[in-house]
Amino acid sequence: MPTTRTCSRVCAVGREADMITLCRALLSNRGWLPEEDETPLTLEQLRGLIRRHAHKEGGEDCGFFYDMVAAHPYGAALASACRFEVKKHPCGVWTALFVYGGDTPFQPEDWLNLHRQCGNVPMVAMYADWDFGLEKGMKRFVGGKVGDDWERMGEVWMWLTAGYQDGYPPEESVLRLRKLQATLEREDFDMTIGELLAACIDNLTALDAETADAAALAEHLHRCREEKDFTELLRLYLRIAETALWESDRVDRWLANLTSDQEAWRAAGGL
Repeated sequence: MPTTRTCSRVCAVGREADMITLCRALLSNRGWLPEEDETPLTLEQLRGLIRRHAHKEGGEDCGFFYDMVAAHPYGAALASACRFEVKKHPCGVWTALFVYGGDTPFQPEDWLNLHRQCGNVPMVAMYADWDFGLEKGMKRFVGGKVGDDWERMGEVWMWLTAGYQDGYPPEESVLRLRKLQATLEREDFDMTIGELLAACIDNLTALDAETADAAALAEHLHRCREEKDFTELLRLYLRIAETALWESDRVDRWLANLTSDQEAWRAAGGL
């Protein structure tokens, strides 16, 4: 459960070389990138430096220091709420996931600067405030520009701030959903609780169906490169970034929570 007013996740996706460029940029923005001899620092060495400086500046719970994101950042984050994880997806593509929170709204300009600094490495962000009525949603950073995705605002909010009611017994989940229902009605949101829960399930199920078969996904990526279908290649990259944002490796757990919420909500007479 988040302990900050705002919750944000940002994921960059690309090759291992892109992850190295990203890590170097993070260190460079704070003047922490050391001089190198003829042997450049490896990805693991760069990640070690990021961890070391993050712990020094923000404590042992700090996975990255927000001021690394840009030379002159507009945003801020609670150091103990910052997490940074670089992983190789089973299909062969790399992801770099930033998770953070605080009292400052999501600042896309900071991430746009980092996107450009890293040679326009594709990035996807999601963000929400504990107040459902405030800004929430997703953004994509592609080709040096940032674009909005307003299609899954409710799903983003349910994930980032409510955690799909993870850890709550059905009766308490119903109480929380009733409070959310009142908020949805007040904000004139175009979904009922039942529709929102179904949308969350559909979102996770569709992403898992497209990315769970790593061998098939790797073949699809290879075919796109061979055929120079860069539009489809980019779409796949962004979907792979979403597997990190939505934590697809734990999809069974999230779907179990959402299904339990659905059943409890219907049993309580909710729509």
